[in-house]
Amino acid sequence: MAKTEELIRMLRDEAKYKPHLASELGVSKSTVYNWATELIEYDIVRRTDEGYELTALGEQLFEFYHCVTRVTTQLYDMQTFLEALPNHHHPPLSTLADADIVDESDHPYAPFERVVDWVKDAEHVVGTPAIMSTEKLEALAPKFRSNEMSADVVLERKDVELMRRHVPDTLDAILGNATVYETEREIPVRLYITESLSPSVGIATLTDNRQISMFVQLRGDEAVEWGFELYEEFRKDATRIETFR
Repeated sequence: MAKTEELIRMLRDEAKYKPHLASELGVSKSTVYNWATELIEYDIVRRTDEGYELTALGEQLFEFYHCVTRVTTQLYDMQTFLEALPNHHHPPLSTLADADIVDESDHPYAPFERVVDWVKDAEHVVGTPAIMSTEKLEALAPKFRSNEMSADVVLERKDVELMRRHVPDTLDAILGNATVYETEREIPVRLYITESLSPSVGIATLTDNRQISMFVQLRGDEAVEWGFELYEEFRKDATRIETFR
């Protein structure tokens, strides 16, 4: 399929004769004949009075080939994200095909900015966020005070201590409309579930100096179900915080 992709693409609109295909593809007529003969053996192409024609099976196989190619490219693009996930907690393959990926190749701060722009519109957030900017966190405080936003989150203890030192008032306000847990475990990926938005699930990977290096957004009910399972993996051993004071 990969070898004959351009030939198949030319046959998707209408049947074509061998000389026309050879001219358009820039190959010899014998090469077209050899490719077509192989495709005929697999019922992908057939000979007609109008030339070579793509079969119904060939049309579907070509669509499937492109789907596999797209998913394979996506998987390679999100390799860092997949390797950072805990064992046995990989998302369903069906959710990865149309995932949105933002990484540092776009801009050093592009993943972080995508997280902020996305989360700020959520009504309720569930996850394991990283505290990357106390300034951005303070900007969300009014939404918690006015009940426009609520949250259920698990934080690493180092993040909790950071907040206690620098923004205790803001975080006490947030705690009034959020259920917050702290854990001694290292959280390898930062999860955000916002069912009121689409995409509904976001996962961030961090660099060694705790900058967001990649942000992957997933769609659909399967993604949400997987997200809650991953959240519970960290929440089950965490301790609820009643106050940040």
